[in-house]
Amino acid sequence: MRLTVFGATGRVGRRLLEYATREGHSVRALVRDPGRLPAGLGGQVVTGDITDSAAVLAAIDGSEAVLSALGGAGLANPGTILSEGMRTITGAMKRAGLGRVLAVAGSGVLDDPRGGLRAESPDFPPVYTAITREHLGTWEALRASQLDWTLVCCPDLLDGELTRRYRVAGDVLPEGGSSISVEDTAAFMLQQVNLTPFVRRRVGIAY
Repeated sequence: MRLTVFGATGRVGRRLLEYATREGHSVRALVRDPGRLPAGLGGQVVTGDITDSAAVLAAIDGSEAVLSALGGAGLANPGTILSEGMRTITGAMKRAGLGRVLAVAGSGVLDDPRGGLRAESPDFPPVYTAITREHLGTWEALRASQLDWTLVCCPDLLDGELTRRYRVAGDVLPEGGSSISVEDTAAFMLQQVNLTPFVRRRVGIAY
């Protein structure tokens, strides 16, 4: 397939680029600084900013699906790049007539079995409050777009290994799940591009 990856210089994004090119997909990545991409990852690089609609349109031109692994500036002060970036992406996709988009977020945006969202529960770690607001903005942008979106929601995201042994659940975190590797998250996102069970849904992933 012809794929576009946003956030390709981040941990999940680099794996998306690596795995997609390894599987023979034609991949294009929009990055502000191409020098931050390790040599040998493959794919075509477009230099630009995620909030620049013209750059995003150029990056998705001719693509069949979009994978976003955008990351914030940090937990305490993540900025608004996640929510603004997703609004820019979905707007460009609608103008280009492109429908399939997958993105990654934290597990705070998933449903809590006790009611409401995990981020609204009294035991949700306060350190994740600011970044979760941005993840909620990502989800809101996807829902408003009416595109065929999937939001992959992770608990603790660890540098690990590709095991392909994990659990997933629609709209909730798999029971007892507390972590998932960067590698398995990227592989799952790529696997879901042509699948429909989680279209227009959040999906929790964990070991």
